[in-house]
Amino acid sequence: MRLKLILVILIIFAARLTHAQTNVGRWERVVVQTWEAYKARYIFCGANCGDNLGLVFDPMRGYQSPSEGVGYGLLMAVMMDDQPTFDAVYNAADAIMLNDNGMYHWLADNGGGISGTGAATDGDQDIAAALIFAEAQVERRLWQQHPQRPYGERAGALLDAIYANTIFEGRYLQPGDRFGGEGQDITNLSYFSPAWYRLYNQFEGSSRWSPVIAQGYMSLNATPGSPNGLAPDWSTAEGDPAYEYCDSVGRARDLCSFDMRYDAIRVPWRIGLDCYWFDDPQACDWMQRSSAFQRSQPDWNFARLYAMDGSPVVDYQDVAMVGMWLAAAVSAPDRQLQTRLENRLLELSPQVEAAGYWGDNPQAYYNNSLAWFGAALVSGTFRNLA
Repeated sequence: MRLKLILVILIIFAARLTHAQTNVGRWERVVVQTWEAYKARYIFCGANCGDNLGLVFDPMRGYQSPSEGVGYGLLMAVMMDDQPTFDAVYNAADAIMLNDNGMYHWLADNGGGISGTGAATDGDQDIAAALIFAEAQVERRLWQQHPQRPYGERAGALLDAIYANTIFEGRYLQPGDRFGGEGQDITNLSYFSPAWYRLYNQFEGSSRWSPVIAQGYMSLNATPGSPNGLAPDWSTAEGDPAYEYCDSVGRARDLCSFDMRYDAIRVPWRIGLDCYWFDDPQACDWMQRSSAFQRSQPDWNFARLYAMDGSPVVDYQDVAMVGMWLAAAVSAPDRQLQTRLENRLLELSPQVEAAGYWGDNPQAYYNNSLAWFGAALVSGTFRNLA
């Protein structure tokens, strides 16, 4: 009887393992398919993409290229071991978007002109991380070093520029190199990237990014949504609304949202990486809160955008939301929640394997980017190459 019980348990375990392996295999295929389609739609799409200029273009922004997209494209390319695409984006960004302080202007058009001056910190931070990963690929002898601008050298120069122009008093994160408020009157917590700062410290052999990590977690945990693992788009360093700053500079309040909208939906991914890769207690505690909140939600309130009290601020759901909450579930880890979110992401993307895009709109570059990052974590494609 005991032997039969053991055999039954082994059969169930083997079945679950086979199912898990099959799921991972499917996610691996989908991640490859969506990356190939991503390149075709947003990087090498002919005339709309500046005759394949090399930047990452947003069709819904009139085929302009944000520095955020450059960062996403470089991260995707290095994770996919796609050096030709990495170099195409890297070369174009350095030729077109570099500003006079060594950071990148936040927006370029598809004619090679600058349409938005000044840097957005999140884009530059992602670019720096991607360059560090590329240098690691060179050190492993998997990639050839860039002949004109070695990846590691450019990463080091960019880190110096980010630190000099967007880190105030060695700890406060400013949203850009031309933002006021000194990272205290206004900050964007979806730019707070503690996993990247740990990579920067390791790469530099320094500890200068550690106070930025400490301050970021203080600000994050000071927000009223923190018990549920919810963060606002914009806030002060004390976790309050940044309306006073925005009013003082004439910035519309809807551009200073204190809800968790399309900026802050990236927080589960950014904080999740700090838990998943570095097992940081603060990050993992945040991910547990995020996952517990999502696990408790009925379908009508599940994986949405939220006010700080946990009420939904939209009456719909899309792949950007689900992809980022999926990153939270993977990082927590919460297998039950992960399965629920995996299923939902695929339900929202019935054509993903046939047409290679997430959701119902192949023009939605931003949504497709965030969905890809969530899927790439599930597949094991998105990993710490350093």
